[in-house]
Amino acid sequence: MRRSLMVMASTRLVLCALALAGTPGLAQTPAPAPAPSAVPDRALLGAPSPDSLARLVMGRFVSGTADAFDSVYVDPLGRAVLEAAERRKETRTIGLTRVLWANADRAVLLLTGTLHSGKGKGLKTGSDETNAVRRFSGLYLATRSQGSWLLAHQIPLDSLNIIHAQNLHVALSPGRGSDFVDTLRVSVGGPYGLALRLNNATALASVRLDGRPARYAFGGGVLWVDARQQGPPRRSELELRYSIPDERAPDSAGVFKPNAAADTAPAYGSLDNSDVWHPFFGYDSPNDFASLSVTVTLPAAYRLTTTVPQTDTVQDGQRIVHGESQYPQFLLALIYDRDWHPMTSTLPGEAVRFETFLTPEFHFSHDSLATVAVRVYHVLVPRFGEPQLPTHYLAVVEDRVLGHSGFAVRMNNAVIAGDQATMLDEPVVGPSYGYAHEVAHAWTMNSTGFAANFLQEGWATYCEGLVLGDVYGAAAEHALWEKLRTAYITGLDRAGFLGGFEGRQSLLGNPDNGRIHYDKGSWILHELEYVLGDSVFNQAMRAFVARAGSGPNGYRELIADMSRAAGRDMTPFIMPWLTEKYIPDVDARVEGRRLIVTQAQPSADFDLPLEVELRTGTGPVRRAVHLTSRADTADLGELGPVSAVRVDPDHHFLLRRHWGERVRFTLRAPDAKTVELAGNVASKPIPATREGDVWAVTLPLTEGRYLWLWRVDGNPPSDDQVLAAAKTSGDPAARAGVRIVQPIERLAAADAR
Repeated sequence: MRRSLMVMASTRLVLCALALAGTPGLAQTPAPAPAPSAVPDRALLGAPSPDSLARLVMGRFVSGTADAFDSVYVDPLGRAVLEAAERRKETRTIGLTRVLWANADRAVLLLTGTLHSGKGKGLKTGSDETNAVRRFSGLYLATRSQGSWLLAHQIPLDSLNIIHAQNLHVALSPGRGSDFVDTLRVSVGGPYGLALRLNNATALASVRLDGRPARYAFGGGVLWVDARQQGPPRRSELELRYSIPDERAPDSAGVFKPNAAADTAPAYGSLDNSDVWHPFFGYDSPNDFASLSVTVTLPAAYRLTTTVPQTDTVQDGQRIVHGESQYPQFLLALIYDRDWHPMTSTLPGEAVRFETFLTPEFHFSHDSLATVAVRVYHVLVPRFGEPQLPTHYLAVVEDRVLGHSGFAVRMNNAVIAGDQATMLDEPVVGPSYGYAHEVAHAWTMNSTGFAANFLQEGWATYCEGLVLGDVYGAAAEHALWEKLRTAYITGLDRAGFLGGFEGRQSLLGNPDNGRIHYDKGSWILHELEYVLGDSVFNQAMRAFVARAGSGPNGYRELIADMSRAAGRDMTPFIMPWLTEKYIPDVDARVEGRRLIVTQAQPSADFDLPLEVELRTGTGPVRRAVHLTSRADTADLGELGPVSAVRVDPDHHFLLRRHWGERVRFTLRAPDAKTVELAGNVASKPIPATREGDVWAVTLPLTEGRYLWLWRVDGNPPSDDQVLAAAKTSGDPAARAGVRIVQPIERLAAADAR
């Protein structure tokens, strides 16, 4: 969750009000969020009253099949929650079932539930439970039609409600748990109260609203406070006192055990920003970006980061760390370690305080990390301006809770790495630049809405390419885009195969991350840079980056910025990349003196300013074709005979490809019993055929760059073997390598991808 946003309260209230449709008695009834369509694929079953409808839905949630649940429940993201629970055979229990408001024809229901995986060891139970149901647990509008009550849609928790500030005091006891006092300044504008997401393992001691005990309910990862408001939005102070056990604390040997014994004193631990340890509305809401301050006390033997600028003192055996955001920010994280040796400096040439929280065994030094951070700033700032994080503070944190991983995540002002971060970049096999990716998040961390992950992860991946190009040259940057394309098509994961995203998933259809945001999302920005040119693209991104403080910043705002900079509406170009499950399937042919270009994907048409290369007797000739419909033609004049036609020869767009070659892969492994070809050459491993001491697979592959590797007797090569093999070629015993496939022949339609 790599997010941050400064939003003005008055603007947010106006925007929320504009999104609501008036209903007498309910102030204003929330309209559906801009999520995947909530239109049911069949008639829903209803109930005779709002209360009986709530019981019907929750009854199907805890004991029904996915099909039975779908017959009473409308939201596709909530449906996916139950489908996943049924697939994983998780136990489901009811959290809250309440009618918060009702008149003759409309009602607001509070429905929450919990999924219990039963996996136990290593899980952060409360946060996992909260996150697992966050697309289901919440508020719902029910409507009465022909005497029957039906669910209409979810009501976003932040509708007419805002968190302006949170002032947290945390008494942290490593290995045991933490006690919290959180004083929130909120605006409540709805007649159905204030609903917030909070860790499901929370034990609430008191809830006070404006100094008085408040009526509340808690369950299914949602805290509801009876702060119902009938007039204009009202500012209130909400004080919560609660505790959360240390659900995933490592013992003294570094082994993770849930609910560690009281006498356990782990060497390190964390409360991550995804652990929901302080309340918020949702990961893609602009209305819970708040001014945050936190004061943490813990034993003086530990050092701690709050992931925002902080001070640190020791008194009477206790360390007191005070962190404070200098602008409204998203969820905080608290990460602590007994063995850190914190260091602080100023980035050369940048007014940025640079702080590291690392153990002596960490692979990289403070100075080496600072040097690369400066390079990222030098690449990005001249083009896109200063980051959206104006605190001029950057931290790098070794979080041993993450285990043997590298640079993994951005939390507020902190880049977080596991304890095995041995590479800042990898320009040969990947290629990738993980550390630069996390530093680059600072420019778009205020992005919100259902495409927030595209704007955050897609952006950071796009920036990886820029930094790779700056450090290693254009070939390395080009190799990154080829890798991302094949990752989108085949869904390669180093631990296995995911099957690819083509035809299965869209960016707006699944707002909850998944690698599609890294792969397809980054390609959208890459394409925009090409279509608009550097100058216009830079201008648009500067406007988007600089918007912090003026309201929500999502894909609509990005389109508006791109359109203003381009001097034309960019909606037709951008929207299909967000809404459709398919990428363009563009092909071209010559008939007489006409060039005919078509797009045949089973979805909406794309707006594509393309180049087409024609092979003639005198050499290649290029024609520009702006394709906006299923087919278009161009007059070739007296060009002469054309032997072949290729669309987008320089690979500026994420398109299906029709040219390539048949590639033979071989491995000399006389003692092997089974051999499979893996990598991003296919969406699943392919059994090889034995030919004496050699195993072989022949594949038709479209033009591009592929990482291949052999699984021998079920065992893939190690990372070191992959890196070593990819740097060489021609070894018949090599377990891995990189193959550049050329556009030598036109492949059969079934092989094009």
